[in-house]
Amino acid sequence: MNTQSQTAHPVGELISQYLEAVGRKDESAVDRFFHPDIEYIVNGVTAPDPASGLPPISSDLEKAFPWFGIHRGRVAVKAFLNLLHQNLEVTAYGPRTVISDGGKAAAFGWFRLRALSTGRTIDVGYAVLAEVKEGLITKYQFVENTCAVADAFRIAGVWQFATGGAIHKIPASH
Repeated sequence: MNTQSQTAHPVGELISQYLEAVGRKDESAVDRFFHPDIEYIVNGVTAPDPASGLPPISSDLEKAFPWFGIHRGRVAVKAFLNLLHQNLEVTAYGPRTVISDGGKAAAFGWFRLRALSTGRTIDVGYAVLAEVKEGLITKYQFVENTCAVADAFRIAGVWQFATGGAIHKIPASH
């Protein structure tokens, strides 16, 4: 994997190291990087959750991508990563920028994923917001281009969108 990290701050470096570990499918990453009470959010929550302040994702999206949602505690995060790795693999990272301030960090970049069910490969932009206490990540919120992820797993059909007073069609081109 080719990664460029643009940070010298310890919190930012922690986030960069975790992202590298995920790409390597490093099973020890959860215990090394996360607090036992980690709150790990992927693309939103699956039910109204006043604590996160986020609106829920649709039940259809949750069914199609069961790794989306909120995962609390190391056991849940390990289960999430296992499910994720059963469905896709990260094959590359583009340049990454990590911005840190105190116990918070934000990371921005892209990664290449391969959907194992379709064999399709796609580049996906992402953003991460993380909070760190005592050297461990306590909150991790990951947001990615879900349209690109859905396209990697799409097996048939035409997507239709009504924008700008017109209907736009995106055929399954893979």
